Amino acid sequence: MALKPIKKRRLFEEIIVAIEQYIREENIQPGERLPSENELAAIFNVSKTAVREAMSVLNANGIIETRPGAGIFLKDIHGETIVNRVTVNLMEKGQLQEILEFRRGLEVEATALATLRGTEEDFQEIKKAHENLVTANREGRIGVREDYLFHYSIILASHNSIYKDVFDAVSEKLEEGIRISKMQSMQIPGRFTQGYKEHEEIINSLLLRDPELASKAMRNHLVRNEQKIWSNFNRL
Repeated sequence: MALKPIKKRRLFEEIIVAIEQYIREENIQPGERLPSENELAAIFNVSKTAVREAMSVLNANGIIETRPGAGIFLKDIHGETIVNRVTVNLMEKGQLQEILEFRRGLEVEATALATLRGTEEDFQEIKKAHENLVTANREGRIGVREDYLFHYSIILASHNSIYKDVFDAVSEKLEEGIRISKMQSMQIPGRFTQGYKEHEEIINSLLLRDPELASKAMRNHLVRNEQKIWSNFNRL
């Protein structure tokens, strides 16, 4: 069996989301001081290294300012949310659009094939991936890898080796696109409920072995995701 590299979980993303929530709850205004890295590590129960990585990203995106001997201060980002500022800068708009178009073109057809070729074991793996995503979100994690594996499990269930190879080849870009979507979702009330419903519709259509229904469910899921992403980009 070929071994695959273990991917490091990007904890700093979840810390960024938590920092934005903390700022909102504590009503911290631009120009005011934020807790130190040590204090934030204690508040969020994470390592100082992870907090430092998150603060580095926030600093690079012009969200905070570190003043030697004085501390960390929130800058004015002119009505943007912190998560939107960060996610928009994760990837160029043109590249993100290509990823979204690629996913729509591949995954809609793969889902239809999965209804015809998928085994009961395949369907159990898809359901398990969805359940892992729900668990991750309930634990306060973004669930990028879990969401990716849900979609990857459907690709595998299509039993088309070329689909799998292509999906593998662009996996890092796909995960980056999912990352942008998930980070944006973290700040929306009831953020994941709709996504769960769409996943369940896909799973149910697979179990019914209805290619047309499955394709429609996957297309609906991906298009809604695109609409959410572009609405955030267009506000900036």
